[in-house]
Amino acid sequence: MDGTEGSTGQPGPAERSHRSSVSSVGARAADVLVYLADDTVVPLAVENLPSLSAHELHRAVREVLQLPDIALDVFALWLVSPLLEVQLKPKHQPYKLGRQWPELLLRFTSAPDDDVAMDEPFLQFRRNVFFPKRRELQIRDEEVLRLLYEEAKGNVLAARYPCDVEDCEALGALVCRVQLGPYQPGQPAACALREKLDSFLPAHLCKRGQGL
Repeated sequence: MDGTEGSTGQPGPAERSHRSSVSSVGARAADVLVYLADDTVVPLAVENLPSLSAHELHRAVREVLQLPDIALDVFALWLVSPLLEVQLKPKHQPYKLGRQWPELLLRFTSAPDDDVAMDEPFLQFRRNVFFPKRRELQIRDEEVLRLLYEEAKGNVLAARYPCDVEDCEALGALVCRVQLGPYQPGQPAACALREKLDSFLPAHLCKRGQGL
């Protein structure tokens, strides 16, 4: 889109439920909800929402989360719906793009007209797809790393990242360790973990009868 597009993509089959980012609008003020990758909500009270840029909203999110300057490059604002995902450029105006959403759906998806009419995007704060991996490996800030971890975990569990079985099992073991802590004698055996298996592995590896 000339002057209106960022990085676009169509979501995978297992997507979040319908939601809205603008909860109320007055003459000048608005309550804006920005979602993190783990579905945590960052509420923002902003002025002049129609003319507000993605850069300004990005700065407001960083201030609320108390993120370091590196977060400006690591993360981006996205407009996301079950039908389309668009990474915003700093100059984009999210409110105006949201009003143009049906046009974007017609241009970048093959969704039926009824689905296009019902679709509504929400704002999400997540990894910038153009941020290089070599710089990501140099990050030491714990909160930035936590946000990246939550996003990567969700993408692996939703099978949005290509990942072979061995890598899924290794990553699942790490998530298990993060969530449950180190093993202690007397803790439940592997059979008790089976109920939580979908928290550690993608659904296609959690089929009944598959061994741990």
